[in-house]
Amino acid sequence: MDTAARPNPAQPNPAQPESDRPDSDRIVTLTDAGALIAAIPSLMGFHPKDSFVVVTVKNGLVGLTARMDLVPPPLYGSLVGRVTRPVRQNDADAAVCLLVCDKADPRHEDLMRRAVAALEGMKVPVLHALWTPSVSGGVPWRCYLHENCEGEVPDSAASELAAEMALAGNVTFDSRDDLIRLLEPPDPVRMIRLSGLLDTASRGDRTTSVQHLATIRAAIASGTMPSTDEEFVRLAMALSDYRVRDVCLSYALDRQVAPAAEKVWLELTRCLPPPERSEAAVLLAACAYLRGDGAMANVALEEARSALPGHNLAGLLYGAIAYGIPAEQVRQVLADAAEDAHIDIEGDDTEEAPDMST
Repeated sequence: MDTAARPNPAQPNPAQPESDRPDSDRIVTLTDAGALIAAIPSLMGFHPKDSFVVVTVKNGLVGLTARMDLVPPPLYGSLVGRVTRPVRQNDADAAVCLLVCDKADPRHEDLMRRAVAALEGMKVPVLHALWTPSVSGGVPWRCYLHENCEGEVPDSAASELAAEMALAGNVTFDSRDDLIRLLEPPDPVRMIRLSGLLDTASRGDRTTSVQHLATIRAAIASGTMPSTDEEFVRLAMALSDYRVRDVCLSYALDRQVAPAAEKVWLELTRCLPPPERSEAAVLLAACAYLRGDGAMANVALEEARSALPGHNLAGLLYGAIAYGIPAEQVRQVLADAAEDAHIDIEGDDTEEAPDMST
């Protein structure tokens, strides 16, 4: 399941110059159901297809958006349960259900009835239950709940919301598959070579956690991507120290450095072999989730769990997304983990320091 929680669609990218940043208090008004459908790519980060989407509304603003792939009718109950679970966690005032598929199937009416009943059973009124063949402009939409409630989806790319998202530095992909391809290794041959180099390095590594942490900090502060095999190996070895990885969670919490850190995690996720790439992917997921990009977070976590099955931190974040745990609660958990790891590493440094007393 993909979720997005972008409470302010004009949230600025801290990497942008102050003069180029959008107004963080700006509110984009969605005038009708068609405008909401056109906003889905900007909210989700990609154009969903064959999907069931629930958009929540809280205090008059669009809140959490949850999406799942369509399933056969016997699995409708499971789909509804999973897609409505995050709504309960986020205490929504109302919701809009959206079915995106090429052709309206009569069986989909049963899916909508189940979803509406589940949400209203949670005291979340459903404002619209919509169908559209796609979220692109120029296609029809209609509502299952209200007679004569239909129209044409406006051009999402030309919308005010899309413009604000682009100004904020958010990228909208044509499909979820395009998002997945973003994490594919650019050079499989090099990845195999790095695997051998990492096996060799790990056997003789005597680098302390303090030194590993210094390597990570220098890489992020430099503003450049790793390019040599040596750089990739040093960074991979550093993140393989779980305490260093946990300290690196703090980068996701800092608006000033999160964009630079996320670029490094993305590059490492793409280029490192398994299992080392799992640690970079988890950090990429943390950054994405806390800036409201649940789709990227999910894709990164899928990569982490594939590279290292049973990865504890990946499982924790995956569960938080699946259950719709509010981002602020996740933020606090990550902050505590980063602080505990930092204190632990500092303790090692103190113990290893030479006695200078006389």
